[in-house]
Amino acid sequence: MARNILATAVAAATIALVTACSSSLPVTMKPLQVSTQAGTEHSAQLTYDLGDTAYAPPGLDGKSTELKAAVTYPRRLDEGKHPLVMMLHGWGDTCAIGDEPVRAQGWPCGKGAKPVDNYRGYSYLADALAEKGYIVVSVAANGIQAQEQPQGQGHLARSALLDKHLEMWKQLSSGKGPLKDLKQFTDHVDLNRVGTLGHSRGGGGVLSQVLDSHKPLPGVTIRGTLALAPAMTGIDTDKERITRVPVSVVAGTCDAMWDDSKIPLAMAAKNPHAEHHGVTGANHNFFNTVWTPGVGPRFATDDVAVEKRNLPGGRCKSTNGTGNPRQLKPDEQRRAAIRYVTTFFDHYLR
Repeated sequence: MARNILATAVAAATIALVTACSSSLPVTMKPLQVSTQAGTEHSAQLTYDLGDTAYAPPGLDGKSTELKAAVTYPRRLDEGKHPLVMMLHGWGDTCAIGDEPVRAQGWPCGKGAKPVDNYRGYSYLADALAEKGYIVVSVAANGIQAQEQPQGQGHLARSALLDKHLEMWKQLSSGKGPLKDLKQFTDHVDLNRVGTLGHSRGGGGVLSQVLDSHKPLPGVTIRGTLALAPAMTGIDTDKERITRVPVSVVAGTCDAMWDDSKIPLAMAAKNPHAEHHGVTGANHNFFNTVWTPGVGPRFATDDVAVEKRNLPGGRCKSTNGTGNPRQLKPDEQRRAAIRYVTTFFDHYLR
């Protein structure tokens, strides 16, 4: 009887807490769903999904987000352990009906709408890394971007989401946890050689995860973090520092985020392994194929302001004061990203 009374009280308190902290659905981790994609000659791909409200990260006022990711990996996994790279997308449209975005709504997507696959926009990078022997996990974070406050703690939620996925991969390494059915990866992931990559607010998320103030996840060693045009929204850049983990920042010279991309260098002033690379003529959105016109949905855009692009000779007005370089075409920008990303992770994770 006492046990029943206690259980009832705890359940009531839990419901009250969820109701007080969040207008979204309570945390519900669904059974693992796995789907496979075509991949390439040398790399395979699958997607795992534990539901749209499977995790309530700190920094999101008790609201829940999805636990979903695309995994790209070498077709042959029987040759020892492979380094792991985690990817995190930035802020974009969250839900859509066909080719029309549905904005100003919460999470999960409303009736008739489907999530925008922002996390699939870096498949070209994942393929390039998988062909070199990496296992790549591109994490979906639509639930965070749909519910975070403009100047809130989204960076905290994103870093916690990455830690949550890494925790599940740590459990999987011993055949346990929510991902235990992905048996092909058991004993083939080297959690001592982990890299992280984020774009835009995802870049802020991966940088937040390696702040000196962030408690590292036990049993996991992040050996390098690369941020593509990071947005530092919510991070106290005057106080926070990044000195423990090698950091690379890559940004386009026609990207409005250029100035923000220099901020991590000041935060990593005492880090001997911090670097910044400017990609001449690159914008912000072409690093993600879902955000790229002609490749992504109809609402994908060239983010260079109209008055600063399509200048004579296909040029764009730079945001770093270097004149008007030729704006890179999407495939050129992606090739530049592949060079920087593979070079960085080959150096620090091999």
